[in-house]
Amino acid sequence: MNSKQNAAELMETFIETGSYKHLKELTAERDALKKNIYQNLIDHEAKRVEIGYNLVAKFIPKKVYQYNYHGLNEYLYDRGLLQKVARLTTANLKQDPALLKIFETYSLTSEFYIKPTLNKQGRDFVKIGESKELQISLNEAAEKKRQNMDQLKVAQSEYDHLKKQMKKCQRLQMEKKLSHKYGSISLLQKPVIYDCNHISNNRVLKHLIEMSTPDMVRVMHYVSRGFGSLNEIESFRKLIDIQLNLVILDLDDEAKILSNF
Repeated sequence: MNSKQNAAELMETFIETGSYKHLKELTAERDALKKNIYQNLIDHEAKRVEIGYNLVAKFIPKKVYQYNYHGLNEYLYDRGLLQKVARLTTANLKQDPALLKIFETYSLTSEFYIKPTLNKQGRDFVKIGESKELQISLNEAAEKKRQNMDQLKVAQSEYDHLKKQMKKCQRLQMEKKLSHKYGSISLLQKPVIYDCNHISNNRVLKHLIEMSTPDMVRVMHYVSRGFGSLNEIESFRKLIDIQLNLVILDLDDEAKILSNF
């Protein structure tokens, strides 16, 4: 790709070379293979299974809770933890002009992301066949998963690099949206994140209690250090579901993750 091309031209080239369609095909294949491996292993006694080709499949339970955030935030505030664990963005404030003004001082640097939109010609150009349920053995699925994982990593890396190039496009930075033959490219702002750790004004803290959601990983970190108790935290949430998620990893990647604990 020519580095002198603007963002729209870069995306146009990415589509015309077949790279965007290839990425979509690999993504669809990834999803179909994951579904097949899930069905092959769901009744397996072990929740961690090495499936060959240096891959491991793991069933990880994910607890889904319903939270009383206001009550939990008051609890965290009383223990001096609220600002340390609170998460607040413009999305929480629901475009309320008064609240946006109140928290403006605490805004962190705005971040932007690339959003491609395809017109009919573009959708037709990158259209892939309907994904069918795979009827293959676990070993075949694992072999295909290995190939898919490696190919998708390369294709996704190429697309991520392209998006970084497009974000540097001065014309896109100025106009925020550029059209091309197959649709358009937009540079959109992510919800602004607020630096809650520096909030000390009582009026602002009142709104922080009402509007923020705590980072539960950080909450549990402080609980493990003796700031509050797990039983007290549990009183502010209700378990409503346990989802069993399948994660497929390269064995080397699993080893790296485990070494960090």
